[in-house]
Amino acid sequence: MAAGQYTFVPEKGLVRLTSDLNTRKGLPATTSDIVTMLHAGTMQGYIGYVIDGESVARNTKWFLTAEGDFFWSGGVDTHNVPVSGKILARPLDELVCTQRFGERPAFYALTGSSKGHNGMDFRTRKATDLNEWKKPVYSVLDGTISEATETDLNGKFVRITHANGYESVYLHLSSIGVTRNQKVAMSTQIGVSGNTGASEAPHLHFGYRPSNYDKDNGHMGYIDPAPYFKDEIRYA
Repeated sequence: MAAGQYTFVPEKGLVRLTSDLNTRKGLPATTSDIVTMLHAGTMQGYIGYVIDGESVARNTKWFLTAEGDFFWSGGVDTHNVPVSGKILARPLDELVCTQRFGERPAFYALTGSSKGHNGMDFRTRKATDLNEWKKPVYSVLDGTISEATETDLNGKFVRITHANGYESVYLHLSSIGVTRNQKVAMSTQIGVSGNTGASEAPHLHFGYRPSNYDKDNGHMGYIDPAPYFKDEIRYA
């Protein structure tokens, strides 16, 4: 299988070494033996977690992230494994967080997120001009638009499925600038922020959810996106 037929991401989170994994149809599985076979010309020399491909390199080292994702490396020393995964571009020109992941659990339990807020809220208006709250919203990674629609809760929103298998979601938009199945690059404008749906004030709600997410994690499968942003986040 050629290298281009694998999809993986090169950096993510804090990891620990594990040696009892192989892949079956792209999903890691524990085995009593290390079953690792590699076709010539595949992913030697890379670090990442595999989301497709049927087999993995001999002498591969496996790593497990705190979120339950798996890294693998071909011919890379353990000490060179990244300890941070700052892979996300900013969804707004300025990142000022007004509500963090996990806050207000009693309130958000009413919407199915028993352990609190399942994303991050970012300010879209400035105190100097309270009417200036419609801001360009951008894709945080390359991907494909999987939803571009409107609901009573989310308002106008966009969901993007990324090459690493993760999803990002952008809620409460005033307008949507993309369509379902459209390919977008990192930092492509996908809409304009707003105050639609169940929104208490103009803002952008951003959510980030892993592939094979745990729907029972108390956040509807979403994880805290803060550690993955390349840019500095300020907190209101």
